[in-house]
Amino acid sequence: MALFRFFAVFAVCIVAFGTPALADDAQDINRRFRSGDLTGALEQAERHLAKNPKDAQVRFLKGLILGDQGKRDEAIRVFTSLTEDFPELPEPYNNLAVLYAAQEKYDAAKHALDMAIRVHPNYATAHENLGDLYAKLATLAYDKALALDTGNTAVQTKRARIGDVIADVGSPAPAADEAASTTGARTTGTSTTGTRPADSSDGAVAAIEAAIADWAKAWSKQDVAGYFAAYASNFSPAGLSRAQWEAQRRSRITAPRSIDVQISDLEIERQGDTARANFRQSYRSDRLSTTVSKALALTRVDGRWRIVDEISR
Repeated sequence: MALFRFFAVFAVCIVAFGTPALADDAQDINRRFRSGDLTGALEQAERHLAKNPKDAQVRFLKGLILGDQGKRDEAIRVFTSLTEDFPELPEPYNNLAVLYAAQEKYDAAKHALDMAIRVHPNYATAHENLGDLYAKLATLAYDKALALDTGNTAVQTKRARIGDVIADVGSPAPAADEAASTTGARTTGTSTTGTRPADSSDGAVAAIEAAIADWAKAWSKQDVAGYFAAYASNFSPAGLSRAQWEAQRRSRITAPRSIDVQISDLEIERQGDTARANFRQSYRSDRLSTTVSKALALTRVDGRWRIVDEISR
């Protein structure tokens, strides 16, 4: 599917509902999609949705397949339906933005990205795509200005700079590279693998690992007090006050019947009393499952490592 180059990422985080058997079916559809068998993948998705019309993961995959087939209007309908049924998920909004941009519907693309960010203020993909969208709009405005005033050297310079930015963005990433990983974790509790600490000489890295494990464990146990205790007092969520964020998180933690958070590919970089942890986070509840790349910034406060910033990508 040919997209504007200024969109660097076509959402790779995907949602999954239902039983392991349904997830396995989704993985098979995704394998066909990634291998280039778009017709077979779409046919299997249609058969699956005829029996399981509410399966968000397969609906998401269907939207990706239709997009790759160049059926943008049909893909837009699929992702629009997902935003209506699951308004708390940012990925369908992001994909809508990519599709609208490909149709040069830039206002609609901006609205979709604004919605993705409103739903998930730390969704880095949407912020990046919004920046790319503004860059594209700037080129259009500068081109119009130059058409009206060809000798304006200031505009020529600005247009050249923006052109360099867009050239650096590159082509969109594959649409569903990580789709299969969203259904991979089936055990309970919290696990960490692939840890590569930068410095463990004084036990700080082990303490950071333990702090992250306790954070994920409290989340899995739906222990709201323990979850909030993992955050520093100066943690400032993007777009929300601390009170608003706590109210939102309390609702999302206590609403599901069960939650399981898995951590993998943990990497820690520490400098004195500050650290950054990068990892893959797999979240599964009776309502939905997601897998994202996450980064936590931590600081040591009274001997304990606490979260001061959190970014999902």
